Amino acid sequence: MPSKASSASTGDDGPGHPEGIIPMVLTSATQEHFGCIADEDVTGENPYKLLKKDDIVEDMKTKAAVSDFSPVKQIILDYPEDELLLVYDRDFTYGQLFYLVVTPEAKEKILNPPETEPEEDLVDEIKTPEPKEWISLGSEKEIDEETVKQARAKLTYKFSRAWRDFGNIAVSLSDRNVADAKDGIVECVSYPDRRFNVKVLQRDCAVQAIPILQSSSAQTQWKYMRNCCTQYAPGELSQNEKENIAPQSLSDFYDAVKDRVLHALQQEEIMNVFKDDWMALGRETEDIDWAGKVSDVLMLNQAFSDSDCSQDKEIICVQWHPTIQGVIVAAMAEKKRQQLIRSTGPLLVFYSFSDPAHAKILLECPDDILAFEFCPSDPNVIVGGCVNGQVVLWEISAYVTHLHPVQHGHHQKQESVKTDMLGLEDNKHGKAPLVRYSAMSGVENSHTAPITDVHWLPQTFQVTAQGVPVENKSNMAVQLITCSPDSSLMFWDIRMPKQARQAIPEKQNDESQMANYSVNNPFKYLERMWKPFITVPLVNMERNGDYAPTRFNLYPFTNNISNSNVAISESGGDGSALTPDYSQLQIPSAKELPSLEDINTKIYIGTQDGEIVYTDWKMEKNDLDQLLSPKPLHLIKIHPCLVNTIERSPFFKDIVLTGTSLFGSCNIAIWKEGVLDGPLFLFPSLEGLCTSACWSLTRPAVFFVGKGDGKVEVWNIIEKTGEAVHVQEHMTNGKITCIKASTVSSKQHFLTLGDDLGMVRVFQIPPVFYIASRNERLNVGKCIDQQEERLNDLMRRKEVWQNQAQAEVEQKKAEPEKPGTPTEDQDEMKEYENFLLLEESILKSMGLTS
Repeated sequence: MPSKASSASTGDDGPGHPEGIIPMVLTSATQEHFGCIADEDVTGENPYKLLKKDDIVEDMKTKAAVSDFSPVKQIILDYPEDELLLVYDRDFTYGQLFYLVVTPEAKEKILNPPETEPEEDLVDEIKTPEPKEWISLGSEKEIDEETVKQARAKLTYKFSRAWRDFGNIAVSLSDRNVADAKDGIVECVSYPDRRFNVKVLQRDCAVQAIPILQSSSAQTQWKYMRNCCTQYAPGELSQNEKENIAPQSLSDFYDAVKDRVLHALQQEEIMNVFKDDWMALGRETEDIDWAGKVSDVLMLNQAFSDSDCSQDKEIICVQWHPTIQGVIVAAMAEKKRQQLIRSTGPLLVFYSFSDPAHAKILLECPDDILAFEFCPSDPNVIVGGCVNGQVVLWEISAYVTHLHPVQHGHHQKQESVKTDMLGLEDNKHGKAPLVRYSAMSGVENSHTAPITDVHWLPQTFQVTAQGVPVENKSNMAVQLITCSPDSSLMFWDIRMPKQARQAIPEKQNDESQMANYSVNNPFKYLERMWKPFITVPLVNMERNGDYAPTRFNLYPFTNNISNSNVAISESGGDGSALTPDYSQLQIPSAKELPSLEDINTKIYIGTQDGEIVYTDWKMEKNDLDQLLSPKPLHLIKIHPCLVNTIERSPFFKDIVLTGTSLFGSCNIAIWKEGVLDGPLFLFPSLEGLCTSACWSLTRPAVFFVGKGDGKVEVWNIIEKTGEAVHVQEHMTNGKITCIKASTVSSKQHFLTLGDDLGMVRVFQIPPVFYIASRNERLNVGKCIDQQEERLNDLMRRKEVWQNQAQAEVEQKKAEPEKPGTPTEDQDEMKEYENFLLLEESILKSMGLTS
């Protein structure tokens, strides 16, 4: 029987198996028929299945040669018992998933294995060897010789200077380019000093024998380019060959190849067969370098600088014109604020791509502007915040023709008519007009510190004196918010206040007199009367004092601009649009307008101390019916110093990017509105100061960071969170002060940089940074949800840990001390007393004490 089993086993060259078993291959149908399905009927813990011999024989009769048991047919027929044992071999010990036991002895041995007698535990006595006495062989002398000992007394030098010599040395300091020296540091190269000649008596030196390596090249490289030319001569038939050619054969040849030539010409017209499809796959060939890789370099497109007004200035803020393409506005400030005599004074400068070396319009400012913004419903109205805390308003509808290339004809006539409207335009050819501000808030009604940020409220709603959003029937943006480190937010309205309307005499209150406001100065009524209608103090509830806000960000409301306002914005670019009559806009009563409950009145605020405050501008009433500023909903100090960036994602309204400028710390963070436990992401930037940051307008996962050393970092929250995916150096020779992304067309995406040298640079963003990958927005949403779950889980764990620690402390306090058991303090005190006794005995033995 064993010999038959061995001979009947499968012919595979697999591992050997003991006698009495045969590896089997059972199909799923056979397993289901006999009730031995793998990992269901038979498992690794219960691998045995008894099969009746009659069932197996019946299966072989039914299926004949197709049966899985046909290779061992004779062995099964000769088996003496009625049941055969089938074993499930999950580990493929014998090469197959099952094996069949074909002998009763092997079946009995498998089902009833013999019991092994337990071995007696032999306990060996372990003897610890006793340490031998140490015998000195002179090694302590070698150790003593190797120790460094002081052979002479230390030299002490004292350098001093007479008191009369102080202040007489002229010191001259100058700027130095960091690119002039290696790594931006003046290198002190070591040199041998002849005054010192130290002889080394003995030195350990390791030597390793290695084969000599040689480098050789068999392919020559041509390094010198030379001009060469090749001349070709056409091959012509000889006279005899021309005479032997029959005209009929040429006609036959033409008829034979005509169809193929026409087909080839047709294919050439349809597609370019010589175009490299691999290079053009997904992107144009000009976006790919010669190595076949996608270019990720920010290329300089344009640089704007006017020597007359940008000298000794730095760029504070940059904005693109909302309706006129190719126009950039930059706010400039003096580098040295202690100068009493200014070169040109504070300015807002309009630049155009048509003439980047000269300013198009200059807006006069009473002081340096730290933030400004275009009106969302009328791009001819601009508001700015000054260093002295005042709010300034400009209206430039009479000067928008200067923002276009020079045109002859009727525009010249219009300019001649409008030059004396504000009385400060320079009429010389090629000079930019200097436009005076239309309105300015009074010092007594303004901020007491520099205005660091300003934003318009959208034209979809307006705010009452209690901070309640109500319907805006005029559908024009007429309110704005400013912030300052004086711990307050102020709301301003550019419509005519009731005091100004009441101050106009009745005889002058006709349409002709009111129209003079819109012709000469549409905001003249705000002079000496412009003041905030809401002042929201930001009180710190946790410590005595207030918050010092530097940046704030509103919820991105949808701007539903009416058709009339759209016409004003679009036609305002050619100077032919009519200026809206703001003097006819009156501040309505809050009782007449319905309140809007779906308006989000919560804002993010960044402070000078690096705090991120999430609060509500809507005032609250106390028990005495007094309006008080609400308590912040969320406060966390994640940044170590002043917050210089707060910007919402253009794809996710509840995602906010914040940044600070401290060196070597986590200065970039991403927050989610509603998650009050902390930021979702923290990005460390260890190289240079982070001066500004902005989101990409086309890729949800990308944002740009400007550095104080002139670098620009590109971050991708999907690819990497520990480092930037691209760092480009030498974007400017100075410090980047502001950064802003913009989109001109589907293939023109710009990154605008302002520096402390008074220059505005516009770089073209490569396609790799503005073409979004497939499902990028969906992947960013999943990544944000994962970070939110991780943060929630971390906060739950912290709460559990705090509860456990508090429970342990309470349990220790509740347990009474056992009498007679010394505490830890008693043990330490006893040990200290023993130390004092030992010290006293040693001092007595040395004769130092009596």
